[in-house]
Amino acid sequence: ASRLGLTIEEFGQLALKSTNPPRIAGRCSVFAKTDMIHLQQIATPDYDIVAGLCYALARNFKSNIGKGKTFIKPVSFQGGVAANVGMRKAFLDVLELSDGELIIPKHFASMGAIGAILVSQEGQEPQKGWIGLTQLNQYLQDHREEQASLKPLSLSHHHLAPSSPHSFNRGGDDIEDLSKEKIEAYLGLDVGSISTNLVVIDKAKRVLSKRYLMTAGRPIEAVRTGLQEIGEEIGDRVEIKGVGTTGSGRYLTADFVGADLVRNEITAQATAAIHIDPNVDTIFEIGGQDSKYISIDDGVVVDFEMNKVCAAGTGSFLEEQAEKLDVSIKGEFGTLALSAEEPVRMGERCTVFIESDLVHHQQRGAQKDDLIAGLSYSIVQNYLNRVVGDRRIGNRIFFQGGTAFNKGVVAAFEKVLDKEIIVPENHDVTGAIGVALLAMKERTWEQSSFKGFDLSRRHYEQASFECKGCPNLCLIRKVSVEGEKPLFYGSRCEKYDVIKRTKGSDMPDLFEEREKMLFAPYEGEDKLPAYAPEIGIPRILYFHEMFPFWRAFFTELGYRVILSDVTNKELIRKGVENVVSETCFPIKVSHGHVLNLLEKGIKKIFLPSIVNLKPSHPEIPNTSACPYAQSFPYAVPSSIDFKTVQVEVFQPILHFGFGREYLEKELIQFGETLHRGAKEVRRALKKAERFQAQFYQSLLNRGKEVLDQVGINDKVMVVVGRPYNSCDSGVNLEIPKKLRDLGVLPIPMDFLPLESVSPTEEIREMYWRYGQRILAAGKIIKEDPRLYAVYITNFGCGPDSFITHFFRDLSKGKPYLQLEIDEHSADAGAITRCEAFLDSLKNVGVKNVPSLRREKAKTDRTKKIYIPYMCDHSFAVAAAFKACGVDADVFPESDEETLYWGRKLTSGKECYPCILTTGDMVKLVKSPDFDHSRAAFFMPSGNGPCRFGQYHRFHRLVLDDLGFQHVPIYSPNQDETLYNDLGIMGSQFTRLGWQGIVAVDLLMKKQLETRPYEKEKGKTDQVYQETLKRVCEAILNGDNLEEVLQKSIEEFNQIELDGLGTKPLIGIVGEIFVRLNRFANENVIRKIEQFGGEAWIAPLTEWILYVNTIAKKRSFKKKSFSNLLKVFLTDYYQKKDEHHLEKIFKKHLKNFGEPKTRSIFKKAKPYIDSSFEGEAILSVGKTIDFAKRGASGIVNIMPFTCMPGTIVSTLLKRYREENNNIPILNMAYDGQEQTNTLTRLEAFMYQAKEFQNRKNNRA
Repeated sequence: ASRLGLTIEEFGQLALKSTNPPRIAGRCSVFAKTDMIHLQQIATPDYDIVAGLCYALARNFKSNIGKGKTFIKPVSFQGGVAANVGMRKAFLDVLELSDGELIIPKHFASMGAIGAILVSQEGQEPQKGWIGLTQLNQYLQDHREEQASLKPLSLSHHHLAPSSPHSFNRGGDDIEDLSKEKIEAYLGLDVGSISTNLVVIDKAKRVLSKRYLMTAGRPIEAVRTGLQEIGEEIGDRVEIKGVGTTGSGRYLTADFVGADLVRNEITAQATAAIHIDPNVDTIFEIGGQDSKYISIDDGVVVDFEMNKVCAAGTGSFLEEQAEKLDVSIKGEFGTLALSAEEPVRMGERCTVFIESDLVHHQQRGAQKDDLIAGLSYSIVQNYLNRVVGDRRIGNRIFFQGGTAFNKGVVAAFEKVLDKEIIVPENHDVTGAIGVALLAMKERTWEQSSFKGFDLSRRHYEQASFECKGCPNLCLIRKVSVEGEKPLFYGSRCEKYDVIKRTKGSDMPDLFEEREKMLFAPYEGEDKLPAYAPEIGIPRILYFHEMFPFWRAFFTELGYRVILSDVTNKELIRKGVENVVSETCFPIKVSHGHVLNLLEKGIKKIFLPSIVNLKPSHPEIPNTSACPYAQSFPYAVPSSIDFKTVQVEVFQPILHFGFGREYLEKELIQFGETLHRGAKEVRRALKKAERFQAQFYQSLLNRGKEVLDQVGINDKVMVVVGRPYNSCDSGVNLEIPKKLRDLGVLPIPMDFLPLESVSPTEEIREMYWRYGQRILAAGKIIKEDPRLYAVYITNFGCGPDSFITHFFRDLSKGKPYLQLEIDEHSADAGAITRCEAFLDSLKNVGVKNVPSLRREKAKTDRTKKIYIPYMCDHSFAVAAAFKACGVDADVFPESDEETLYWGRKLTSGKECYPCILTTGDMVKLVKSPDFDHSRAAFFMPSGNGPCRFGQYHRFHRLVLDDLGFQHVPIYSPNQDETLYNDLGIMGSQFTRLGWQGIVAVDLLMKKQLETRPYEKEKGKTDQVYQETLKRVCEAILNGDNLEEVLQKSIEEFNQIELDGLGTKPLIGIVGEIFVRLNRFANENVIRKIEQFGGEAWIAPLTEWILYVNTIAKKRSFKKKSFSNLLKVFLTDYYQKKDEHHLEKIFKKHLKNFGEPKTRSIFKKAKPYIDSSFEGEAILSVGKTIDFAKRGASGIVNIMPFTCMPGTIVSTLLKRYREENNNIPILNMAYDGQEQTNTLTRLEAFMYQAKEFQNRKNNRA
């Protein structure tokens, strides 16, 4: 509301005026602001934007808070937002409520306080009265949180750029002298989200006039105001020879004012900076919404990056937080930041989470100046980590944009980088200056198209309407200027385009050609009888590559294949609202396609679980499918009730990567469910393979034909990605079309001969099949001077969080563009990036920079092995190493320094355990007493589909980039070869390590059963720590481990307890590292105990026994009988040792024993199949086991964006609904402690106690 200059009351009333609320992303406020800005820049009326925000919040509540739950009518709307009449209307529509079904309580803003009073009265003695404000204030002062602060800020290096022959000295005095003759001048307009800047320069490149105005949600009005003010000042003394526009509103503004040139912000900002100082090599530009990094060599842009969503809105965010803290952003903010003595440490992932941290520190009594200095640091860290990343930062650094006024941010840049930061003259309007310079430099016209300064006095109107020409239902914005043809914006097609901007109409549309090849009719379809049964196939995921196979297969079996509609906005909207958990964009779209098939009345839908795909080369051992794609058939029933609508979903489990014979058996088995015999299936399989092969060959033939016609100096953009996110026009933001409009030819990645690339080590160790293809494409692109990559990825794409690092390493010396796309409805940012990338290619040559040859480290027993500290089990593993004659030590526990290095050296999109282990490694190698020559790191590997198996490869990149190529990383693979790899450490290592892990699991279980009930606080932990030490000594010295554990039982039993077993039992499942690592999970077990619970955590041995089970299965499939024997024997002795050690605790553990792996599979089977490998099935199965054994609640712990964890949270929704609504809490961690984490945990514990009471009453 404040951004639009409205009171909250006006905001609500204004929303009621809208009849066409636009689509605004509601996932977080940063997304919403970005969409809001893009809507403003294409002339969307205020009332529509306001209504769109209301609906976005309502839809977000339904999907992210409701998570697929049924809203039982009537619904009570509580909290301060209930005062907003626009929100009331949005909830009525989104929740499909009738009048009277949305209740607004009289005291809607105070319901939480009323509830707190009622809860406090439940069965408790009356508490003492109100203590008063003075005592409350004293309490807060006494309980201020002590924590490490950041260094105080100071401006030690920074200075304003001095005037120079190149600087823009104002030329107003010269105008006075030339009153009779008009001066030749050029106008530049930079229309951004927060500010609109206008500059007029003369032919000597001097600034004659400038305006820095607030856009205030009305870009046209801001432009009119600027034109009026400049016109009044110098309009009668200048002749405008050229006009250029830049910024997110550049196209609308260009049409409105009559611009001669439109240019992206990157090029405009760089042009101004290079003119000011030809030696500038780095530009930091932070505006209200968008941030940019530009790298320059010899006056030429060689690299750039714009913020992705999680670094958006930083400038406006500072302004909003200053307002909340009652501080003026101009002057006072910077002064307070520089006066802070102990700046607080906040997160940097995005402004939403930084704000959560700010609230967290406020509630703990942090001083205002320390908060403001902490905000300055956070904005800088966010920019450096999320925008700059690992790109070069030079020594001549310009800081441009409105945020450069803020001395606190400038000082934070200097403190973090320890480099001079130059804030150039006119830094707030450099974009407008740059585009004015470009209009002068590139002028080819005699007469400018400028409509004149008096445009400010002409009447204009804005309106919007929904085009019903296709399922996209585009919201068209119409701007009518007095005396001119109306302008239209917002259409995906060119139906309403008045001004054609396309340069590529004569180029082939290879993406449309691919679409026609993919969905080409099959010859047998017209022979099917009219009564042939129908089977629905959604246009999703692997069908964007393998549809010809399935079309032929089902047609040959007598089925008529019905496709879902092409991806459109309405289909996306329904999918986004339908998902239960926060997945990647393609999975949300997939939900929409399934719903679309239901709307078509299809009663049979085909959703296979494709575990792996056909390898492109025999040397590639694994070709795993993405976990989200593989598990999609299991996840969909959590949000779509197929039984109620009487739809049969076919979910066969298929392995295309295990050879034709294996696939044939699976398809024959599937054929039985279709009532088709083996002979029919075999015939259908042959025809399907042939039809699919024809498709593949057609792609390659067309690709070769096109590339053969491309000249050596021409440029072709290879759109890199997966077919379902790069070739679906509804998902890829029509990037191929935009590239063609900009005059370059885009080509699909699979038009390249990817199979011809020899699999190098990085491809062989890349177990995701599309990852292998992306890296193969990268190799082809690097070697062909005509080809450049446009890499399309999606927010929350797990595999790409690693693949993009390897792609960048492989592409060294050749620039490429990476675009992150999700359910955003606006595409202005993508156009800017494409334009800037093509501009940069005009001046950049390709450098031949060979990738480092990274080979797998061979075991060297003379090295000292450093083991990551996941949990106390690491000490037992270190003792086993030492017992076998290999020196070993455990990493120090993770801390704030760990997070600093981890965040600095990662993109922030990797798994949290990877970020922590990266930070721990770097912290260790940078410590003064670390002996690099003797050191080696221990980081096991895996074969997917989870990301864990890529950690060691990423760590290798990081260490190499830091100059530690000589420090090896040992990464035994957790597959059927694991025990062969570990055997090199010594014949006893595996057994000793296993015994230690079992012992620590048993000790931990006893500790957690005892500690919540101890009378003497700390006694349980003391016994545990002393026993842990003795366990490690016993392993090291070959002592009797059973005696050590027996003694621990005696010591535990001597602890005085009160009320043993009376507290609600909370089962803890989830990702193994975060589940067990107290720093990573913010000591969640202690907090559960603090809130009155008893924790029971899934043991580490569960994972190892699971790995054995999978290894036996894989060995058998591969007919690797020597590995099978090795695993079988190891598994046998491990279970035998476990049984011996467990026996000691049998009479001393309330919850004795853990289920066998097969039992966990069986329990999880109704929700997920064991073919989906990894922790997901263990978490689901163990949840069910916990519930059956008396747990009153389950906490599913995961890293932020963890794929298996997200899948588990989706499946557990269905399990909960089918099992008495047992309380289940999904907790995602990323190192940013949030106030609402404790709130959620406390509320969950209240639910668990209520659940326990209900169970006890039933008993």
